[in-house]
Amino acid sequence: MKAINVQNLSKIYKGNIKAVDNLSFEVTEGSIFGFLGPNGAGKSTTIKILITLARPTQGTAYIFDLDVIKEPSKVRGMIGYVPQELSADGALTGYENLLLSAKLYEIPPQERRTRIDAILTLLDLIPRAHSLVDTYSGGMIRRLEIGQAMLHKPKVLFLDEPTIGLDPAGRKLVWEHIRKLNQEEHMTIFLTTHYMEEAEALCDQIGIIDHGRLSVVGSPQQLKEKVGVGTVTFVLDSKNNDASANPTAVFSGIEGVDISQLASNTWQLRISHPDEQMLEILRKLIQHHLLVSDLEIRGPSLEDVFLKFTGSRFDEESAHNDWKAIKGRRRTVRRVK
Repeated sequence: MKAINVQNLSKIYKGNIKAVDNLSFEVTEGSIFGFLGPNGAGKSTTIKILITLARPTQGTAYIFDLDVIKEPSKVRGMIGYVPQELSADGALTGYENLLLSAKLYEIPPQERRTRIDAILTLLDLIPRAHSLVDTYSGGMIRRLEIGQAMLHKPKVLFLDEPTIGLDPAGRKLVWEHIRKLNQEEHMTIFLTTHYMEEAEALCDQIGIIDHGRLSVVGSPQQLKEKVGVGTVTFVLDSKNNDASANPTAVFSGIEGVDISQLASNTWQLRISHPDEQMLEILRKLIQHHLLVSDLEIRGPSLEDVFLKFTGSRFDEESAHNDWKAIKGRRRTVRRVK
């Protein structure tokens, strides 16, 4: 079944600015869908439309057959949303934050404690449930915020940059819990990310958007096959090679192979068909007595895919700077009794 169905969606702002331009895609129930694109590509506008915070100029969008324009209240009951900005209140405990969310979602009082305890258990937050959120690590805060969005048992969970600003260990811990939600709760997850490793580790399908248009959709493997570019990086053994050795002359004659010198003894080959060309490359090294001290073979990556379909590299540094700018923004609320 289709958890999300978007057809010919456009959003045009004043001045004829097209934030979203004739977008069409589907997300299968129970899958994790990654939505990638450069800053300003239209990701945030698309999410705002899907979670009923913005109206499209044209086109349709459905969450489990519910029209996001005609039935926004019903849609909101089906979805959870974790924004990029911090939403947990640092002056409250983890339990109090969840209790506040339970009241906002109008969960019956007799069910609140049961649901909160289940969320705390699922996200491994029981030991710190009654500690102030200001004492939590970044990863713990993210897990708590995911828990807040899950209290009303949504069928689709929207995560906007769920691990932005976290260190690698915290990021991977959040990944584990996202997988757990997907697998154990059969929850459909729609996420944006600035981390290629994250997209490849989590997503069943990935859509890349650029200038409001969807450039390509597919599984991580399918997208990499569309690029078909790999690299071979090798370091010449300076002690055992002839000083006149010229790798450029050796490899320039192979069709579909581009060679570049990265450092004095380090060279890189970009190859269009790794499976077919690797044997010939190794034979050339042997035939020309090019001895190497190090050699690395790497297949096409999602970074290559992103570069091909957007013309730019994935800007993790920009994401880090964005996180620093929003890091201090938290809601201030009264303590919950």
